[in-house]
Amino acid sequence: MNWIIRSQKSQYVRRFASCMNPALWIIIFAMYVCNPQIVYSDDYETPVVLNAHKILPPGLLEGKDYRVFDEVVTYGFTNYYSITTPFGIVEAEGEDMLRVRINEIKAISALKEIKKTKAFGNAAKQAATSSVKGAWNLITHPVNTVTGVPKGVGRLFSRVGEMFKGKRGDAEDSETKELLGFSRVKRQYAHKLEVDAYSSNEFLQKELNSVSWAGFAGGMGVKLLTAPVSGPAGMIIKGTRLTYGMNKIMLDYAPEDLRRLNRKNLQQMGIEDSVIEEFLLHPKYSPRHKTFIVHALAEMEGVKNREQFIKQALYAESELDAFIFQRVAEMMYGYHKKVGTIKEIIPVRRLVVGYTEEQTIVATLPLDYVYWTERAELGSAALVGLASADRPVKQVELWITGAVTPRTMQELNNRGFIVKERIGGILMPPSS
Repeated sequence: MNWIIRSQKSQYVRRFASCMNPALWIIIFAMYVCNPQIVYSDDYETPVVLNAHKILPPGLLEGKDYRVFDEVVTYGFTNYYSITTPFGIVEAEGEDMLRVRINEIKAISALKEIKKTKAFGNAAKQAATSSVKGAWNLITHPVNTVTGVPKGVGRLFSRVGEMFKGKRGDAEDSETKELLGFSRVKRQYAHKLEVDAYSSNEFLQKELNSVSWAGFAGGMGVKLLTAPVSGPAGMIIKGTRLTYGMNKIMLDYAPEDLRRLNRKNLQQMGIEDSVIEEFLLHPKYSPRHKTFIVHALAEMEGVKNREQFIKQALYAESELDAFIFQRVAEMMYGYHKKVGTIKEIIPVRRLVVGYTEEQTIVATLPLDYVYWTERAELGSAALVGLASADRPVKQVELWITGAVTPRTMQELNNRGFIVKERIGGILMPPSS
């Protein structure tokens, strides 16, 4: 995770992050790596540059409007991908995020096609002369107050009160956009296109805002999506049942509504108010991150120490950290529902693991490729150290979304660990 890999990452990423030419990456890394195989340094493995064609399925490598660079750098068990598109370079931290970004690229292409249609042109003209045309300045230059913005009815009144409880996070639209009704239309577009309305992808946000504004101010709503483009084809992410339910909630609820809903669920888990508020106002978590985490925990009814998950989640220092905690929650929920009953959540270092009724420590980790490094050895030792007289441990299981090197598998097996690789389809199967 970001706080774990910072020292290693800063050493290389600052030097290479701006070098987008794949050939240049090869030349530079050749100074450090002369062999495409695993390099051993003393007792540990040294991560090397991977080849995207060898680690990704064909559908992720390239498509109509994207191509993943061949060279993939690994830091702290996470693969870092660069994607070339007609509108610029898109970065993705980890294979899970790569799938998200490719979905977004497909959505961007669909939005650009919409903007070529006659329906969009008519809506844009209507928006320019509509009674809310002056609001566009508020959309593009948001204010930090809701004073003077007309209030609607129903849920909007409580929404205004929730707005004053805390500033919106970096991923959220401004309060002004919400009260004008623009954000509701934007969430509808995002739902239709199967993307996150709170995504940090600036390319997506630009196109989504543009089309949503024409639909909103031009009086077309989401009708633009049906003329003639119905959305991006060949979506790569297959939603789980949890995802399906959460997507519906994300559509129907504004950030303030989600905050109230999440607060209620966390209070029902017995989590202290100060921890709840710190989590709900954490700037690195988007409304989607928070809602997925809270609802996954809420569905794990009866599991002890769920507050430990939230306390550990407060350590997040970046979007990647937030996304990792979301995936850990989803995977832990999947294990609890489909594999074995988790009895307790236990903090370990700055993460969490589950403890089952069968006296098994279960670590559900969204890792891409695990080398046997000092960090891996320390982590495995920390898991072994969780055993105590009050918490006997018969075995330790690692469930990871990616893979481990042969050396790592050997080391972990020698320590009695059971390692499950590429478990996304098991713990997070697509909804039928």
